[in-house]
Amino acid sequence: MHFYEDLLKLDTDWRNSKYSSVQRWIHALNRKGSTSTLRAYFKLMAWFVRFSRISPDEFIKLPHDEMTGMIQDFCDKFSNEGKKSTALNAMKAVRSFLKANRFKLEDFELDSSYSVMKKPEYVPSKNDVYAMASACDLKWSAIVLCLFQSGLRNSALRALTYGMLKDQLEGAEYPVKVHVTGDLRKVLPDACKENVDYWTFFGKEASEALKRYLGWRRERYGRIDDEELLFPSEARTLTKEEGLRRPMDQWHLTRIVKKAARKARIKGWRDVRAHSLRKTFRATLDAGYVDGGQMAEDDKEYLMGHKLPGSKAPYHNANIDTLAQRYMQLNWAPASQMTKEAKVEMIQTFAKSLGINEIELRIQKMRQEKPEIDEMGALGKIIREELGIKPLEAKMVRQREGEEDCGNHKKYESKIVDEKDLLSYIDEGWEIIRELKDGKLAIRREL
Repeated sequence: MHFYEDLLKLDTDWRNSKYSSVQRWIHALNRKGSTSTLRAYFKLMAWFVRFSRISPDEFIKLPHDEMTGMIQDFCDKFSNEGKKSTALNAMKAVRSFLKANRFKLEDFELDSSYSVMKKPEYVPSKNDVYAMASACDLKWSAIVLCLFQSGLRNSALRALTYGMLKDQLEGAEYPVKVHVTGDLRKVLPDACKENVDYWTFFGKEASEALKRYLGWRRERYGRIDDEELLFPSEARTLTKEEGLRRPMDQWHLTRIVKKAARKARIKGWRDVRAHSLRKTFRATLDAGYVDGGQMAEDDKEYLMGHKLPGSKAPYHNANIDTLAQRYMQLNWAPASQMTKEAKVEMIQTFAKSLGINEIELRIQKMRQEKPEIDEMGALGKIIREELGIKPLEAKMVRQREGEEDCGNHKKYESKIVDEKDLLSYIDEGWEIIRELKDGKLAIRREL
């Protein structure tokens, strides 16, 4: 029995309490609260019972002024200890308890202005995610990619069993369909938020990583039973059978993601959480299809596991194959591995290795003199000058691109012109054959 179950006299499924005031509160919370909310509120209310040394039923019989003082002292205690967030949540829990017991909150002069510092969060890019997966072992890699390509919440991923996906994982089709239902609550009480029934998917990269990890598990343990968790705890304090059927702790999953980010040398790794990958998933949905089209907002909300209004959810549940096709049209591939800035940095390093000194200052000076040249163009010009490589001349263009011999007679006439003069040449029958640097164009016309 948990300490809050004892202090609040709850039964094992939290549906009833021997305290009538808590019983009324349970009914109110069950109408809209999730299991995780119930657990958090029960803990806070149990701490309040310990602090006030009075039962919930006795507390609501006290004069309003005395009740207000107890509540304020209880919440201020957390605030004075530097636990602003706990103080704010404690105030919310007690106010919820009072409201359920038909008190008017405006009758209590409670100060809940606890300023809470929001924790910084780093949302990995797609490239970050693939770097994290590459830096990890098979299990961690599969966890990172499955979180990213499905958008599953922490608890939902931890509640999945092998049997739920067995038939698909033994096949070769993508994507793997993942059904989130209230049945997951049998594994973890908060695995299906607000009891929303929906489908999501593991894309090709996530599915392949998952298959590699499961293949390793078969080699190690001989087989995988349907009841075993997809990503079990495998804690050393448990037997093999217990470990494979015990869900890992939610903080353990967050630590895995954080350590994966650190291994990938992501600067903001300390601020990466399991939930951060859910935001990366949403960003991929918002980025749209590979062909430039956009996914419908209802599809995005459905794949995020959000509650849809009216009859929209049943429609999506009945059209999973269509949704899977739309899912696969999204751009799950990593972006170009080298940014323009990284390329410039690489070429600068190369230039220095050739003995070209003060390269950054020379680039800056050249760009001041010629604002139309970008950093990459200036860098290339400096290197060509240092190595004695002359720019492409008109004669070379005529020989390579603009001339074709027809016996002893030339078939084409070629020129290099400025872009601003192009229109007049086009009117005379000239055509563009190559774009050169600095706004120059190679053109030709038939003789």
